[in-house]
Amino acid sequence: MEDSKMKILMTTDTVGGVWTYSLELCKALNKHDIEVHLAAMGAWPTAEQEKEASKMANIVLYKSDYKLEWMQDPWEDLEKAHKWIASIYQTIHPDVVHFNNYAQIENFWSCPIVTVYHSCVQTWWQAVKGTSAPSAWSRYTALVKDSLNTSDMVVSPTKAILEKAVGVHEVKSPTDVIHNGREMCFSKDVEKENFILCMGRIWDEAKNLRALSGIAKNLPWPVYIAGNNVNPNTGTEVDIENVHFVGELSSEEVKEMMQRASIFASPTKYEPFGLAILEAAKAGCALALSDIDTLNELWSSSASFFDPENPEDTQKKILQLIEDKEYREAMAKNAQSQSEAYNLQKMGSEYAALYKRLIVSRKTDINQLTPSL
Repeated sequence: MEDSKMKILMTTDTVGGVWTYSLELCKALNKHDIEVHLAAMGAWPTAEQEKEASKMANIVLYKSDYKLEWMQDPWEDLEKAHKWIASIYQTIHPDVVHFNNYAQIENFWSCPIVTVYHSCVQTWWQAVKGTSAPSAWSRYTALVKDSLNTSDMVVSPTKAILEKAVGVHEVKSPTDVIHNGREMCFSKDVEKENFILCMGRIWDEAKNLRALSGIAKNLPWPVYIAGNNVNPNTGTEVDIENVHFVGELSSEEVKEMMQRASIFASPTKYEPFGLAILEAAKAGCALALSDIDTLNELWSSSASFFDPENPEDTQKKILQLIEDKEYREAMAKNAQSQSEAYNLQKMGSEYAALYKRLIVSRKTDINQLTPSL
C-alpha cells in the first residue's frame, strides 16, 4: 500500500453486526483509495472472519480478544486495549481514527476522531425494559458519554437512534447520519417457498422472537429461526410448535435461506438499523417488521408493520402477507427497491467525504493557531 493513500485506523468487534458493517465499509472505501488498519476486539476472529478480511487488499487486520465495554467486568481489558490501539496509532500515523466502540477517549489524538454510534446499553434498556439501565451500568454510561463528546463527529445509521443517543448522553459533538450499506448478489433462479424466516436468539429480549413464536401455531406456514434454541446461561432447550430452529448459520447459509423465504419477520423491540432486514429485502423477502421508529424511518411503506406488544396485530399482519399473494409480492418488490438506497457506493462516498472534511477542518484549525513568522 502506498503512503499517498489516506489511512484510517478503525476499531471493530467480532461478536456482532459491527463486523459485517466494518468489512462492508472497508470494501466501499477501497474504491476511494483508502487504506484501513482494522483493530478487532471482543473475541479472536474466526477462520471465516479472517478469510473475509484477507480478501480485501486495503485492510490490515490487527487481532485481539480484549473485552468490549459492555461485557462483564471489562475494565482491565479496556486499559490494555487502549494501550494496544495507541501503539497502532503511533506506528501508522493515521489521517483519521474511526471508532466503532466507546472505550478510547484520551485526547492525545492529533488527527480527527469519528465515533459511530451503533447502539448502547442505555438506549437498549429504555427500548426493551422501558426504563433507564440500573446503577451498575453508571461507569459504562459515563464512558459512552465521554467517548461521544470527545469525538470530532458522531455518526449513526439512522436519525431516530441518533436522536436517542443525543438525548441520553447529552451529545455536544457535531453529528451526522450515514445509512449502512450492503452489497449482496442473489440468484434470480431460486423459487420462493412458503415459510417465514427470522434471525436471532430466542432468549434475546430485544429480538423479541418469543412474541412471534407465540402465534406460530396459528400460522399456516412454518417459522424458521436462524439461531440457537439452547440458552447458554441455563442450558434450557426451547421447543415451540410450528417453529424450526436451524442453529447458527454461516453467511452463505443465511443467504441461501433468505433466497428461499417468502417472508422475513422481525418483532424486535430495539433495532438501530438492522443489517439482516436489509439483506432479506435484497433477497426479495416481504418484510413484516415491528412498528418502531428506526424501522419506520428506513422502510416506511416498504414493509408491513405490526405492534410487537400485540399478538393479535402481529398475527393479523403476517396472515395478510401469507394469504394475499399479490400483496406479498408487491411488498417484496417495494422492499427490494427500497434496499437499493442502502448501498456500498453511497455509504463509502459519504464516509470518504466526511473523513476529508474533517482532515481539512483540522488542518485549518492548526494553521489558525500557528503564529505567523
